[in-house]
Amino acid sequence: MLRDERQTALSDAIEACLHAAHVHENDADLLGDDAAGARQLAARRREDAETLAAHLRRLGDLPKEPDPEYEVAADFVTRIKASLAEDEHALALARSQQAEDALAAALEAALEQDLAPDCRQDVERILASRTTFG
Repeated sequence: MLRDERQTALSDAIEACLHAAHVHENDADLLGDDAAGARQLAARRREDAETLAAHLRRLGDLPKEPDPEYEVAADFVTRIKASLAEDEHALALARSQQAEDALAAALEAALEQDLAPDCRQDVERILASRTTFG
């Protein structure tokens, strides 16, 4: 089955939500005591992904599962960079910011599509909840 542009855009936004959640969780592990905010943000991004997945299902498609091998490899690279970095905290914040920026781009691309009003409202809400670091 071929996906239409709405399905593709929502699928990309879901993937970006899940990736951001994973990045925030990984960074929470790096930050230690500073992790409460990162863990809360990760949980919120997972909820956002589930909200978008419900809209995608209504369009007759299923969300893709994140690639666990990619996430493990990315985590490994992050751990190496963190061990070499002078400021692990700054590295974690930069990585979280990149994930939030990628999520915003995916959400903006979804908003260019002809979405149902309730879906558009959820995408706009998630975009408005974008977190900035630093």
